[in-house]
This record gives sequence, C-alpha cells and structure tokens, in this order.
Amino acid sequence: MTTVTRILSAQTTSQPELRSICKAMALVRADVWRRYGGLGTVGKNAAAIRKDITARCWYAQLPVDGTIRAETTKDVVNDLLTYKAAAVHKVRQAIARRTNDPDERKRLYALLKADQWLEDPYLHRNMRKHFRHGIAHCTNQFVVRSDKHSEQIVDGRLVVTIRIARQYGAAIRLTTNSNGKGVDLRGCNLRIIVKDDQLEIHYATEKAAGRPCGTQEVGVDKGYSEALTDSDGVRHGERFGGVLTRYSDQQAATGKARNKLHALEKKHREAGRTAKADRIRQHNLGRKKLNARRDRTQHHLRTIAYQAAHQVVDKAAVVASEDLTAPIKVKVQWRNYNRRMSGWAKSVLAQAIDEVCSQRGAVHVTVNAAYTSQMDSFTGLLEGRRVGDKFHRANGDVIQADFNAARNVKHRLHDPDIARFMPHREVLRILQSRSSGATERQEASVGRRKPRQRSADKSIALL
Repeated sequence: MTTVTRILSAQTTSQPELRSICKAMALVRADVWRRYGGLGTVGKNAAAIRKDITARCWYAQLPVDGTIRAETTKDVVNDLLTYKAAAVHKVRQAIARRTNDPDERKRLYALLKADQWLEDPYLHRNMRKHFRHGIAHCTNQFVVRSDKHSEQIVDGRLVVTIRIARQYGAAIRLTTNSNGKGVDLRGCNLRIIVKDDQLEIHYATEKAAGRPCGTQEVGVDKGYSEALTDSDGVRHGERFGGVLTRYSDQQAATGKARNKLHALEKKHREAGRTAKADRIRQHNLGRKKLNARRDRTQHHLRTIAYQAAHQVVDKAAVVASEDLTAPIKVKVQWRNYNRRMSGWAKSVLAQAIDEVCSQRGAVHVTVNAAYTSQMDSFTGLLEGRRVGDKFHRANGDVIQADFNAARNVKHRLHDPDIARFMPHREVLRILQSRSSGATERQEASVGRRKPRQRSADKSIALL
C-alpha cells in the first residue's frame, strides 16, 4: 500500500470566512519560520518546538479555531524540519567528498546526527550554506483536524462540513464536484487551499498495489526530447521535449510583450497619467493566465513522465537511473538552450520512476551519473565522442547517445569501484586508469603477434 494525496475541487459561499482563516494562518507560518527557520531548531525536535510555541502563547489571541491553529502550526514545524533534513543530507554528501578517513567521517556524522553541528567549524559552515533561513510566502491554506469535519451526500454531490468553535463563526460547508464514490475522508486531516475563486481539498489516502512489474534489469537515461530511454534502446515519453519547448518559447514571447507593457505603464505613471497606468497594471500585467498555463504544462509533463515510468516498469524488476540531484557544471550554452533546459522537469522524472517502482514492487537504484554520456557502453572505456544526440565510437560506429548512456547506467549498477556519491574527479581517475590499462594490454598483445608494430611506435623504439 502507498500513501498518496488526492484533491477535491469545491464550491463555497464562505469565501470571506475562509480568507480570514488563511490570513491568520499566514501570520503564524511567517512567524514560525522567522523564529525557528535558522538556529532556532538546534537541539530541538518537532515536539519541543510545538511545546515551546504553546507555552509562550504567541498565537492564542488570533480569531481562529484552536484546532485549526494547532494543526497548521504542526504542519509548519514539520515543513521546517523537512527542509532541515534535506540540508543535513547534502552536508553528509559533502562529508563523504571531503575525506576518506572512516574515523573522521564517523565523528562528523555523529555530530550532525546529534544536531551538534555548531561545535565544528566545517559542519557549521556547510549547514549555513544549505540550511539558509527560510521565509514563508504561503498565505492561502490551513489544515483541519480529522475529527473536525464530516461528510454527506446532498443532491448527488459530496458536501464537506468543517466544524469550528462557536465563538469564531458557524460551520463551513464545502460542496465538492465529486459524487463521493471512492472518497473516504474518515481519519484524514484536510488541507484547505483557496485559489482565487476556486477551492481545493487535499487529503491522504492509501493506494492499492499496482499491476506486477517485469523481470528484467534495465538502465534508463533521463532526457529532454524524450522522457526516458532504456538500455534496450526503447524511447519512452517522446512528447516530453515538445511540450517543454512550446511552453518555454510561449513564456519567452509573453515575457517580452509584458516587459513592453510594464515600461509603458511606468512611462504613464511618471507622466502623471495614473488612471491609464492603473488600467494597464490591472488588465494586462496580471498572473492568472500565466499561472494557469504553468499548471497545465506541469500536469501534462507529469502525465507523460508517469506513463513513461510505467512503460519501463512493465518489463523491469530493477531500474537503474542517474543521480542528478547535484548540479552539473558545463560550458555556457546559447540563450534559448539555457532557457529551455532551465525548465527541464528532471525532478518530475525522478519522482515518477521512484513512485511507480514502489507501487508496482520494482527496485529503483540511483547510480553515479559522472561520464555516463562520454563512455563507450560497448567497451566500457572513456573513449568516443558525443555530438548532440549521437555518440561516435572510436571504431567509427555511430549510435544514439541516450541509448549509449542508458547502457552505461545499467553497467554502473554492478560497478564495484564507482560509488553513488563519489566525486566526478575520482570517477574520471578510475575510468582513465581502465582506459590506459586496456591500451597497454592491447599494445602488448599486438606486439606478440606482429613484432614489427613495436618499431613503428617511436616511444618504444627509443627504449
């Protein structure tokens, strides 16, 4: 069983009441992040932070039901500590890259686990780098406790009723667009999100196991033009790049036009024509259409990514993919390339593979991504050259670059020398040593068969 989030859309006539609650909870979120977003969490777990907040009674005077205030505060604290845990994970990777001494690693890991990273200058410096003081900008949501809502079917529609304390107003009724079939909200906390004229109800539910996975061992390469290419040469999600390119180009064109309107609005305002400037800002410089376009594109890309992941798992019991969590420093590309690649949804692809494998009982293993696109997958050596979507082998053959990379990812699954978090310079050293060893063995075998070849090598003839 897998826990997933489902969304119900709802209509309500209680918009002022909901926005009042959201405004109060926005104040709580911002204040908790201000107080505990940095060093305030040192040595404290979630229970200790919530106990501290409750004892100080900072938010007791807010005109909001106490259970909503408490659950939303708990949600904020959990978000804050999740952000901190992500920073700790990055610092652990930095420690692994810094030293190979097991005792020094153990010491640093112990300080990090005990939340005593202030005692070591190196840990303190890295935690400040990755655990920057956060700022809350969320102003449109709150959390309802599981025992404070009830459901019923009215005129074929599911109606959710939020019960709040009498001194803070009447109960809030939310009429959803669902008929209630397959929706079970018992024992679930609800996250209420107000978006302009729309209302969303988020809840967690258990998703049954999916259809069985395959039996093969497959490596996959995440791409731009297509979502995934597997080690058998099959491309999955070929619409992925087209959707990203159209969205990126459309956003660029819209941005250029908005810049001109913004300059025009500024010109009218400086000339004293404030009414005209206000009309331009109100009717031409809004964000509703842009946000809607972004959401549609994200949903489309998510659908393509999950379909591609399911196609891979249909034949695979073990899926190997590249670990692309760390940025890869490359040469500066042309402007359109940077703009399009900046919108590359690699996190969506990684999430799709991970969740589909978990749901269908397959194993997802991430491997070191260094030089998987520069190696020849048929020889295992760092030779050949990648040009665009083609890989030119040393013997003159040309193969598809993503197919070559997927084969290398699969081979790296069983490579005993290259670990997942190994620095790329160390990976390069290992690959170069393998290539030099293969060259020496090849020269020695050729020399035994044809002694005359040795005299043709000037370096050997001088020895």
